[in-house]
Amino acid sequence: MRVRNWILAGCVAAAGLGIGVSEAKALRRIMVPQQPNGQGMVNLPYQVQDGTGLTWMVYNGGWLQQQGNNPMYSQGAMLHINQNQLQQNQPQARLDAKTGEVVLENMPVMNTTVTRRVKIDKEGGYARYIDIVKNTQNAEQTVQLMLQTNTNYGVNSATVMNDPKRKQNHIAWVAQTSGNRTVVEMYSGKGAKQAFTLAYQQGNNQVTANITLVIPAGKEVAVMHLHSTATDPGTATKWVESIKESQLMKDIPPAVRRQIVNFNNGQSFIGDMEILRGEAFDVVELRSGDQYRGTIKETAYKLVTFYGPVELPVDKVIGMINVGEFRPRQLVVTSDGEIFGGRLEKETVAVELSSGQVTQVPLSQVNRLGYRKRPGEAEEWTFDKPLVLMRSGDRMGVEMPAGDVEVATRYGALKLKPSSIAAITFASEEHGIHEITLTDGSKFAGLATAEKFDMKLSAGGKGTQVSFPNSAVARLQFAPKPEEEDDSAPRLALTNDDVLVGALAGKLKLETAFDTLNIEAGQIKSLKHTKGSVQDVQVTLWDETTVSGQLAETELACNLRCGVMMKVPVALVEEYTQPTPQPSEAVLKRIKEAVGELGAEDWKVRDRAETGLVNIGPMAAGALKQLRSEQKPDVQQRIDAVLKQLEAKAKEKPAAGGSGSPVSPQPVQPQQLEERGAIDVPKAADVAPVQVWVGPVGR
Repeated sequence: MRVRNWILAGCVAAAGLGIGVSEAKALRRIMVPQQPNGQGMVNLPYQVQDGTGLTWMVYNGGWLQQQGNNPMYSQGAMLHINQNQLQQNQPQARLDAKTGEVVLENMPVMNTTVTRRVKIDKEGGYARYIDIVKNTQNAEQTVQLMLQTNTNYGVNSATVMNDPKRKQNHIAWVAQTSGNRTVVEMYSGKGAKQAFTLAYQQGNNQVTANITLVIPAGKEVAVMHLHSTATDPGTATKWVESIKESQLMKDIPPAVRRQIVNFNNGQSFIGDMEILRGEAFDVVELRSGDQYRGTIKETAYKLVTFYGPVELPVDKVIGMINVGEFRPRQLVVTSDGEIFGGRLEKETVAVELSSGQVTQVPLSQVNRLGYRKRPGEAEEWTFDKPLVLMRSGDRMGVEMPAGDVEVATRYGALKLKPSSIAAITFASEEHGIHEITLTDGSKFAGLATAEKFDMKLSAGGKGTQVSFPNSAVARLQFAPKPEEEDDSAPRLALTNDDVLVGALAGKLKLETAFDTLNIEAGQIKSLKHTKGSVQDVQVTLWDETTVSGQLAETELACNLRCGVMMKVPVALVEEYTQPTPQPSEAVLKRIKEAVGELGAEDWKVRDRAETGLVNIGPMAAGALKQLRSEQKPDVQQRIDAVLKQLEAKAKEKPAAGGSGSPVSPQPVQPQQLEERGAIDVPKAADVAPVQVWVGPVGR
């Protein structure tokens, strides 16, 4: 409005003075604030017009708006720190000539200062924000950062996209608006350890994104987010899925890129050091700052390391960093993401300059070197093969060991097959000892007892035999990640924070106030401690029978899903849950008979068997899953149909007075429990009849 008034005033003045049209245009150019093309200060709102007729505008405080042809954003990317909105009194910002970003610097809010770097990519049709939050206090503080966006049009439908690598993380919001265009906002990268949590109410035109940042005293942390539009939700989803984070972040200054916590930037850095890569040429950077560009003429990299000699083929190497001031150590990085540290046998690096001259650069003068990107080189490192990570920063791919890994634990000495191990963390933040994670999701503390690990390198140094001292290893990774725990997985949570994914096995003796009950462990639905002795527990059986008492056993046998058997002290048990317990022998016999009839030629027999299995109820699911693998394909399909019905039945909320609804306790004799197959009551002549109060038994 202010600019328009200046223009009108200029035109009126020109008319009053009798100035011609060309002179009036010149006067208007002087009076309208100009946006400089390079480094310098720009007035806010800063404006960029894209190829679709939209004008993207960045206002005081860095919030976003669109004007022009069907604008979607009313107020986008509004930032709050600890529920306080960001304010900026100076209506100017700095334009970074190298990156094209508008930089709004050092805006104070709630014991922090915020710098916002905003890039409007008019070819890509999106705005990229990097918000840098600095803790201005002398102590660590936790900051709640919130971003809020309002659209110009009502939202007809919206979905939150989850991270395909970390499914609990939100990465983007895709909203179809009544303006016949889709708003898409990306708040976290794929596989990021820290992510925003997105909140949206159906029918509302507002979305908020929240993240908790722990910032050390005097330090900075940064988050990045993208704001864009698309023709439809499908196109928006594909845009999010297709984003290559390495390309998205390549023009960000290294010092800023290191601070971003919600997108992965680790592929460009080793610690605080950036891996140097060339564009059209290879690059050798000297300690003086000089850079030699051309073609590196080395044929191989031979390293002497503390775990043995390693020779890396040149076609696998993408860069090298010299670390150390007085006795430099070379870190050689491969295209697979491996890092080998040691001393190169050769003391010079051969570089052919663009003029054709070959020069030998002393290794002692080299700071970094990097090769140009090769055709077919992966955009991101996946680390989906066995790895050894050293405390020194080395990271090597290895072949899977042949022998067992011996581990001392509170549950006894274990010999674990490498195929059952996801990872062993030797430098755990939670334990003073090692942390073992198995492929089924089990996690427990222990101590890998081997003094060294003899292995073969698999990728860069393929086939080389090396030996890693136990004390030098930070992490052994044999599988990319544990299996995702499904709802049907039995789980044993322990008081020391260990978690075992597996089922209890064997027979237990539960000493109640009146008798000793023999219980099949496979029929237990849940087991948890009660107040009193460490042996006092409450057991819920497959048919919802609940009994309490003291276990005669001091240890429980637990068969983990990955095939390991462990003995767990009862005193350490916090809670055991088994979503699919085994029914009693009588019910199991009925299930097996019904499964046999699912393959009958007569469709009436098949239908009757299917109905009978569904009527048994959800407790039949576990037995059906175990029997499924032994059946013919047509029977497996019918079992799958039954399992779907049982799953739906388990999710149903029981109606008042119906099956599963609260009922008045009924007196039940121990012999009646035995008849149901829930427990085995010893026949003792001196045991008087008693009453046990139980809830409803299965259908």
